[in-house]
Amino acid sequence: MWFRFVNCKFMALLELRKVNKIFENGGVTTQALIDVDLQIEKGEFVALMGPSGSGKSTLMHILGFLDRLTSGEYFFNNRDAAKLSDIELAYLRRDQVGFIFQFFNLLADCSVKENVVLPLVYAEVSVKERYQRAEQAIEVVGLTARSEYPANRLSGGERQRVAIARAIVNNPAVIFADEPTGNLDSKTGTMILNFLQELNQKGHTIVMVTHEQEAAEFAGRIIRIRDGQIIADSKNHQVRRGEFFK
Repeated sequence: MWFRFVNCKFMALLELRKVNKIFENGGVTTQALIDVDLQIEKGEFVALMGPSGSGKSTLMHILGFLDRLTSGEYFFNNRDAAKLSDIELAYLRRDQVGFIFQFFNLLADCSVKENVVLPLVYAEVSVKERYQRAEQAIEVVGLTARSEYPANRLSGGERQRVAIARAIVNNPAVIFADEPTGNLDSKTGTMILNFLQELNQKGHTIVMVTHEQEAAEFAGRIIRIRDGQIIADSKNHQVRRGEFFK
């Protein structure tokens, strides 16, 4: 199917070198990231773990082109992202990145299909192809029977599945999931994490932010962040499947 691609695990898709991020607010300076070095290869499923305020969400925002670094280097698929214009970054977000958020970020009154097709509205594809891709993505998450339902008629788990469909509709190089189970019960959270594993097995690179150990254990690699620095980075040799307790 259109969303499958070759799973190559020998080239760094994302690479940070000595990255710092400083926020200034009302004369107060806060350093959110400190000299972060990180490589994520194609086909990995990586969990970024840390307590609130650790810098994990800031790191994901930089990786996903939602924010710019203060200093250092960021290479995305061998392109120096720090030197790209805002327009070039917008194109990368559109074409190469998919996002899944804790609170879904769906248009409540729009249908499942209308929500999923949104990332393609500004893409250079025909209207017919947009809806074909949307229907395929909806099928992947098992919501074909709900494709014309408005988002506000869906359960929390169904809404997150819509968010996953929206994230994969442009066949992105990497999917960023920011606390994707944080607003769900444990059973539904397990289902969503299993979906992410399945997408990873099909070749998608996934970077998931979480503060929950049980969720992180669904990933193949766990990176721990504290006070803006990476304090641990290890392979997960006992990947959890089918269990998730909040």
